Amino acid sequence: MTSLHIWPILVASVVAFGIGALWYSPILFGKEWMALTKTSEADIATAKGSSMVWRYIVQFIITVVTFALLAFVMSITGSDTAGEGMFIAVLAWIGFPVMAAIGDMLWQKKPAKLAVITLLGTLVCWLAGGAIIAAWR
Repeated sequence: MTSLHIWPILVASVVAFGIGALWYSPILFGKEWMALTKTSEADIATAKGSSMVWRYIVQFIITVVTFALLAFVMSITGSDTAGEGMFIAVLAWIGFPVMAAIGDMLWQKKPAKLAVITLLGTLVCWLAGGAIIAAWR
């Protein structure tokens, strides 16, 4: 039976949140993401408060579950170096969010540029998470 260690999963999740905060900030892709999603400054101001807190809590839970599943795959494959963890993360990224995003672009007519911004942000988070989780084992 495989055992999962919560600390690397939690640390990877916190790091991913930091990456996401930078990724979607005005410094990197925040303004472009807002334009592509038709989100205004007023929308963001309205969302701040209790609804925003719940969104962050749910997103953190999603991130922890995602990294727990990634840790499980790393455990059963014997990945125990940062490079191996990053490799597993890339494979998972290609297999799941990339394929879902392509479907979204086809059927929901989402802009490719939005998918690229989102997917690359996810990749960077998963690479960091994969490296942390595997190296910690």
